[in-house]
Amino acid sequence: MKNVAVIKIGGALLENPEGAAARILEAGADRFTVIHGGGVQITRMLDRMGVQSHFIDGLRVTDEVTLQAVAAALLGEVHTALAAALQRAGVPAVGVVGVIRAERKQGPWGLVGTNLKADGAVLKSLMDQQRVPVVPTLAFGDASLLNVNGDETAAAAALAVGAERLIFLTDVEGVRSADGTVISHAPDAASLADAPFVTGGMKPKLRAVAAALAGGVARVTVGRTTFGRQI
Repeated sequence: MKNVAVIKIGGALLENPEGAAARILEAGADRFTVIHGGGVQITRMLDRMGVQSHFIDGLRVTDEVTLQAVAAALLGEVHTALAAALQRAGVPAVGVVGVIRAERKQGPWGLVGTNLKADGAVLKSLMDQQRVPVVPTLAFGDASLLNVNGDETAAAAALAVGAERLIFLTDVEGVRSADGTVISHAPDAASLADAPFVTGGMKPKLRAVAAALAGGVARVTVGRTTFGRQI
């Protein structure tokens, strides 16, 4: 499938759905799928419930109560607001749940998914109909819903549809080097992910970038940082 992009947009930008829709349109993609997170909104929901958020290696530790908050924030707040804002902006957006599957990640993370697979047939079919799938970061596991990282979800979707571009829209300027300057172009995301100056949520993001490039995505952008080749 030619001229296809996957656009991932994060929680901070989603505080303003109309602004988020505008940022998505600025990406300049003709045929695309949108993956959205909602970390800010999930944390706010947990705060209302009196539940403290814990992260390990940039991933949210998710017990059953946290998973309920994740689902409520993503589906009840972010997903519907973003799809509606895109429609108001003239984008034929359609909310899609159930196209991401995952295995439960081993370790202290709880109900968190790994080894993500996206249903490329469904996403391609919608894009062939000139629709724009809008996908939240929830996966179906063998026994329950699983909380999944938005960057991993975006990489899985990009590989499933054969996207040429993967675009991470974020409130940070890009990937920063050890001296704090934004890297304009980096050929190797995997080595950056292991660099000591890369911390927090940037680590899983760079792992997702590396997976996308290894799977055949030609170009990945994170803010002003570009990976891969010009297309």
